[in-house]
Amino acid sequence: MSTDDQMSIEDRVRTATRAGASLIRDVRPLGAPAPVQLRRRPGPAPRRWVNWGAPLAAAAAVAAIALTLVAIRQAGPPSPAASGSGAAAPVTIPRYYAASTYDAHTGRNGPLIVGDDLTGKVIDTISPPPDSIFTSVHGMPDDRTFVVQAVVYAKPSGLATYAWYLLRIAPGSAHPHQLTKLTIKVPDKTPGVIAYALSPDGRELAVESMPGTIGDTSPDVITLGIYSVSSGAQLRAWTTPAKITSGISQGTLSWLSGGRQLVFGVSESTASQVYYIQLRTLDVTGTGTDLMADSRALLTVNNSGASTCLSLQITSDGKAAICATQYAFVNGSGSNAGCANGGLRFIAFPLPAPKPSRVLYQYGGACHNGESFTLWTDASASSIIGVTRINPDNAGGKEAVQVGVITGGRFRPLNIAKSVPWANYANLGF
Repeated sequence: MSTDDQMSIEDRVRTATRAGASLIRDVRPLGAPAPVQLRRRPGPAPRRWVNWGAPLAAAAAVAAIALTLVAIRQAGPPSPAASGSGAAAPVTIPRYYAASTYDAHTGRNGPLIVGDDLTGKVIDTISPPPDSIFTSVHGMPDDRTFVVQAVVYAKPSGLATYAWYLLRIAPGSAHPHQLTKLTIKVPDKTPGVIAYALSPDGRELAVESMPGTIGDTSPDVITLGIYSVSSGAQLRAWTTPAKITSGISQGTLSWLSGGRQLVFGVSESTASQVYYIQLRTLDVTGTGTDLMADSRALLTVNNSGASTCLSLQITSDGKAAICATQYAFVNGSGSNAGCANGGLRFIAFPLPAPKPSRVLYQYGGACHNGESFTLWTDASASSIIGVTRINPDNAGGKEAVQVGVITGGRFRPLNIAKSVPWANYANLGF
């Protein structure tokens, strides 16, 4: 158990990680197509806690990343395409992941591990730098590169800032990992970062943020900035014209494969308490600076009810969005029968909407409440890596978590190292 001061810091980090997903605020009406009639309501964002090591040279890293991202992924056996999608197509599942352990002495995440999900072996262990907590990690398509976000606390004030790192791994080599600190700094001294995403070529980092200190969840305008990985300079920025809730979870902000468009999420509540979430696409080559006026809606989902979209993740080609649902985790009014009858699902929405959706996987067991997360998806949403977590607060039953590959409606568990606690499964980076 940590001290009161440590818990206060941890709470602020946890609140920042959940920012943009756990609150619904009134905003101006979204210019969108007719809502898809799936009754969902935003829930809290995944708790992502990851720890990393010491920085290296950023300029060398961006050149190395550009070369690495064109390499062929080395992974496990291919999985067939989902049933009903036509002829089977080979899909390569990521073999390597990054995740944090738990330090019982501090009550925080412990060292980061890089693991092999086929063998279950730990490839390397990385300790966090002093006064830092690594809050999240995202994997790149080459299965060898990760981008990491950290919160750094200044002494003696305790004020926090954000930092980003690039991690490259070389399984089986004498030096299994290389960690590089980027020089990127968002304009506000202590901003609330909602989401971030590395461009397909590894040259630019998109950061979605709002002014204020870490842990400040009051409504504010949202800024979406693009930064140079090599120099740290801000290249472009867009802001919302009014206060808005942005970001369903950290997986929502993403680049499409061409590197010209960013996809982000917004949420809205109406006077009648009907909740909506919406995916929007932004052409980064445009000349405007208004985040809403310069973007267009891809998908609008009615998100009211006990079972709601906890996160939305788009495929790299922009042709499908995957909703991972929560069940009664927000309002606590669930039942075992309701959970077993489709409370936790992974749903693919073909884009552009509206088009019929398809259920990729449905958890069939009983639970009082639960949540699910999409950690990775292939280009066609025929295979994904997902997490289901039932009874996360031990209310109405025993907590249980599973992480695995979902293909054709079936769930195949992955071999995650035992040193990664269940609570951190939602934080796995592939």
